[in-house]
Amino acid sequence: MSDIFFEEMRIPRPQVTLNIMADRHSEKIGRMFNSLQATLSELSPDGVLVFGDVNSTLAGALASAKNRIPLIHVEAGLRSHDRRMPEEINRVIVDHLSDVLFTTEPSADENLKREGIDPSRIHHVGNLMIESLERYRDDIDSSRVLDTVNHKDYFIATIHRQENTDDRTSLERVLFLLDRISRKKPVIFPLHPGTRKKIEGYGLSELLSNLSVIEPLGYFDFIKLVQESSGVITDSGGIQEETTHLGVPCATLRDNTERPITVEAGSNRLFDIRSISPKEILLHFSRSYPARPIPLWDDKVSKRIFKSLHTFFK
Repeated sequence: MSDIFFEEMRIPRPQVTLNIMADRHSEKIGRMFNSLQATLSELSPDGVLVFGDVNSTLAGALASAKNRIPLIHVEAGLRSHDRRMPEEINRVIVDHLSDVLFTTEPSADENLKREGIDPSRIHHVGNLMIESLERYRDDIDSSRVLDTVNHKDYFIATIHRQENTDDRTSLERVLFLLDRISRKKPVIFPLHPGTRKKIEGYGLSELLSNLSVIEPLGYFDFIKLVQESSGVITDSGGIQEETTHLGVPCATLRDNTERPITVEAGSNRLFDIRSISPKEILLHFSRSYPARPIPLWDDKVSKRIFKSLHTFFK
């Protein structure tokens, strides 16, 4: 799924691509670690920079530590305080291995300090994803994706996290909820390949019949759809931030979030899939949430990161 992002955003192609494939998460992490350790040993870089909380983030951090190379973590300090989430385990391990930690919101700074991280290693620089959104505003506004959508008033749904897809009951609840909401207003559902595989494996494809299921979109088209929507139903962390910045109501199908600033802003609200009713989400979507500027969520985040890195390596 990454190819379109390199093309659209005009990002130079990586000099090294590992192309790691495996069925199980633990196996994939192990293979990434082994390949990265060998690559880092060969290249001897001055530092390793990792982003977010995915398995490749963890593998990169472990390989960096093994090779005794300084580690920089962008989007550090975020905590859901829910150790059932694989991403939460990744966040904690990576942060405690990192030499430089760049944070997006004040709660992240506090989390790191509570865990004993030296404050001198913590740098509150803002949200790099929002910088991307701002830097590509013209491309997003120029997107013609609405010409391909049969609805002018719609909701968007994205589902991919393990807590909502790893067992049949949870995924069935999510799809049943989306089905009921689609009876009030069309739901456009860009379907993640992993989620599609789970739906087919559990025999739940019939619950997609009332949804406008489409293939995953490029960044510009997706943000354009979100920007013009009446609300987003998701379990994604990044989309919580993007909707807050855009002033689009967001219903997050989780009972916790590692991005509490989005809930404080009002546009994002958590919904427990085990007890939520469609009416509650529709009521949330019926309210207006103006775009709320959050300090340092701007187009200068990378400049602040580079400035800190210059000081660190100097």
